Amino acid sequence: MDRAEEPGGPGTAGSQPRPGGKHARGGNVFEHTIAELLRAIRLGKYLVGDKLPAERELAAQVRVSRATLRQALIELQTAGIVTSRRGRYGGTFVTRLPSADTDERIDPGELDDAVRFRLVLETAAARIVAERDLSPNEVAALTAAETDCRTVFASAEQFRVLDARFHLMIAELTHMPSLISASASTRDRVNALLDRIPFIHTNVEHSCDQHREIVDAILASDPDRAADLAAQHAEGTEKLLRGFLEQR
Repeated sequence: MDRAEEPGGPGTAGSQPRPGGKHARGGNVFEHTIAELLRAIRLGKYLVGDKLPAERELAAQVRVSRATLRQALIELQTAGIVTSRRGRYGGTFVTRLPSADTDERIDPGELDDAVRFRLVLETAAARIVAERDLSPNEVAALTAAETDCRTVFASAEQFRVLDARFHLMIAELTHMPSLISASASTRDRVNALLDRIPFIHTNVEHSCDQHREIVDAILASDPDRAADLAAQHAEGTEKLLRGFLEQR
């Protein structure tokens, strides 16, 4: 999943214009790529029916590796946003706008509030738990929640439940009732938004890797790293939600 890549790294043409113009943070290069491509389509840089630039050129514009771009295009093809055609006049073509399957307009204020409040809550929760001296039972419960998220899911619905359980477990380990209640409410809001975008397997794999890193930082009693990883994790989800749901 090219998690170590950074936009503008070796082998990319960093001086060329990009579809969106934002840098990826931390390990969110895949989500950044999806969001940049969706933004370019949504803003009319590439219209329905248009052929996207060649892989090398497009990777340079987005400032990611060709491998990351290729994986992002595969996921967008699965979501029905683009299609690939072979032959002399082949290539990758835009088939529909990102929000074409959304029945209702997303309230920009609701989207912004949900993803930003989630960032605040989960960053704080990870920091607080990393500062605590967890009991053996608490360590076991946290580790089990992370493991289940990686190994016991077969559908989008099942993953959402296990993903929510993992994040709520961290909130519960703060022993702060107000934070726990706010986290549960915000998780409902975020999941409702996630239900409106395609289930992207590469993002799920990446999320599970990030869960493991967050747990490792918590168990290492490293609050700064735990908070930073939680922020990166929330920001990756935010990129996908904004990419698919924000209106032109």
